[in-house]
Parts: sequence; C-alpha cells; structure tokens
Amino acid sequence: MAASMEDILQEKAGEYSGTAYNEAVVHRAMDEQNFQDKDSFQVYDSLLKLMGEGPNYQEYYDFVESFNGNIETKVTEAPESMKLENGKEVNGTANISILLDASGSMAQMIGDKTKMDLAKEAINKFVASMPEGSNVSLRIYGHKGSNDDSDKELSCSSTEMVYDLKPYNKSDFASSLGEFNPTGWTPIAKAISEAKTDFQKANKPGQNIIYVVSDGIETCDGDPAKEAKELHDSNIKAVVNIIGFDVDSAGQKQLLSVAEAGGGKFETVNSAEDFKQVLERERTRLYNEWSAWSANNYNEVMSEQGNKNVELINSKGAFAKLAFDEKVRMDLAANYLLSKEQISQEVRSEVSSLIQQRSNISEEYRKKYDELMKSVNSQGQSLRDDISDKGDEMKDKYKN
Repeated sequence: MAASMEDILQEKAGEYSGTAYNEAVVHRAMDEQNFQDKDSFQVYDSLLKLMGEGPNYQEYYDFVESFNGNIETKVTEAPESMKLENGKEVNGTANISILLDASGSMAQMIGDKTKMDLAKEAINKFVASMPEGSNVSLRIYGHKGSNDDSDKELSCSSTEMVYDLKPYNKSDFASSLGEFNPTGWTPIAKAISEAKTDFQKANKPGQNIIYVVSDGIETCDGDPAKEAKELHDSNIKAVVNIIGFDVDSAGQKQLLSVAEAGGGKFETVNSAEDFKQVLERERTRLYNEWSAWSANNYNEVMSEQGNKNVELINSKGAFAKLAFDEKVRMDLAANYLLSKEQISQEVRSEVSSLIQQRSNISEEYRKKYDELMKSVNSQGQSLRDDISDKGDEMKDKYKN
C-alpha cells in the first residue's frame, strides 16, 4: 500500500480513472466480480484498479518539484547606476563633477554681481542640496594669465581641480570656491578631458555626471564636442550637461553640440534666478527618476509574485480536485458494494480507513504548494519593501 506520493505515482491508472470515470459503468464492472471473500485490503486494491488516479498525479508532482519559488525579477539600475545587491540595498551615490569657466568674460557684471560670483553662489547651493554621500568635485579652467594673446598658451593649459571628488563638505567646498578669480581664455575641451581622468582615478561607483558652466565658446582651439563624446562613450559613461551663462547665439550653438555629444542637456541662463531654476530642475529630474524607478521595479516584482501565485493556486486546485474526486469515487464504490451486500459493514469501515489514509497522503503533499507560495510572497514582499524604502529615501533627499 502506498505510503507517499512517490509510491502512488508508481501505480497503474485505474481502468475508469480520470475522464473515463462513469459510475454506472464502474457498478457493472464491480457486479462482475465477487467481493464477499475478499478482505479490506483486497477490496481496496480492487477499487484502485478501477478508479485509482496513480500516474495522473504526475503532472502536479512535476510542477511542484520543478517550480522555482524565487523572485527573479532583475531590479534595474537606479537613476544613479546603483543596484540592489542580493535584493537588499542600493550602494553608492552620484559622482558630480562641476567644470567652471574662469575665463576673463566671467568677470562681467549682471546686476550688482559678476557672472563668476553668481555662478559660485548657484553651484554652492546646488551641491549642498545633493543627497548625503554624493561625491562632488570642482575643476576650474582658464583661471591663469589673462585673456591677452600673450597669455593664451598659459591660460589654455590651465585647468585645476580645486575640490577633489569626494563627499560634500560645506566649509571645504566654500573655501575652494574662493581660491580663484576669472582672468583668462576658455579651454573647455581640455577641462572635459581632465574630468575623464579625474573619474578614472577616483574609480567610485555610481553615475558620473558633469556640469560645464561657461559663458562662451571654446577659445583654445580644442574640440569640446569630440572630448564630450569620447567621455560619454568610454567606460566612464559620464553624462555631460552644459549650462551656458549669458551666452550669445553662436556660443549657444556650440555648447548645444557639446551637450548632445556628451549625452546630456544644454541650458542657457541669463540671470541668477535662471541659474537657480536650472539647478532646481536638475534636482527635480533626479527626484522624478527615483520615483519612476521605484514604481516600475515595485510593479515588476509584484507582477512576478502575482503570476507565480496564480500558477500555484491553479495547480494546487487541480491537484486537490483530482484527489477529492478519487476519494469520493472510491467511497461511493465501497458504499455500493455494501448496499449489494458484497462486503460487510466491518470491511466497509476498514476500506474507508484505507481510502482516508490515501487521501491524507495527497493532503500532506498539498502543503508543498503552501510552502512555495509562502516563499514567493515572502521574497516578493521583502524585495518590494527594499525598493520602496530606497525610493522613498532618495526622493526625500532630492525633495527640497
């Protein structure tokens, strides 16, 4: 007698099992046999040969044994190229490199302040608003010599990292902004090229973002669009954004081409308020990206979790129905034999006990469905919680 589902699978299917079952036909088949001299085990065995489902359980057994109860949705890269590691957390933040034009034209006045002073104020507020742990660097260019022809070579070769790529520190960053004044030419291409080296040396995880702040075009015979494209296409994969400060139409055209080559955006500003709004929009963009990331990945995990649950529920239901039908049919057949006085009440009770033992095997095996469902839901809930928590955390940091 079967003691496990594996034992049941080794049996032959009953002649009238599954869709072949017909109560009247089963009765006729039993009428052709003599049960009066059989004990309960022999009666039970005869009923199995007529109605036992045996190998018909195989598809459900195979389903359970091969079912993958793990949530396998791959969480996409977050807006700052962070990844949930083992479905648990996102590590790292953005690496933000600011390239600030320190050429002589940045000394021009807008209202009661120079372009340089306005740029410094806006940049300082922007980096101060970045999430804790974001790495920030500040590189200036064109800050040596003058914008006279005699100083062109010196000025065009001048680009300097005044704040290394590291977490923002208010006093240190403010100090770095005060170390230079606008004087020379505009080597944008060289600054972008140096930024690539900066990222390579730092080798920090996270998205690499460059903001070039300039009030004019390249004046040092370099090709900033070429440098921006090489940087964007390299393994650094930095995005080059350009903020044009009070730039004429010719300058806007060139700076736009640089931003497009670097996979970024070009924004033009003409006042301190414009500058502030550009940087506010950038922070809003990052907030929205985190919001979309959180929602999309949450829904993907929920979808996989739901689909797996549906598969388990459907298979479990079909398995349970097969086992229930088998038990009911065998019980009805035993009752028929009792009514025909082919078996005694005592034998009927013993057969009923054997049928129930068989039913208990299927009920016990059905628990595997519940265990799989529990695993799917536990993993899905855990991963969705991690995604929601990280999304909420990052949105809070970009909110203000």
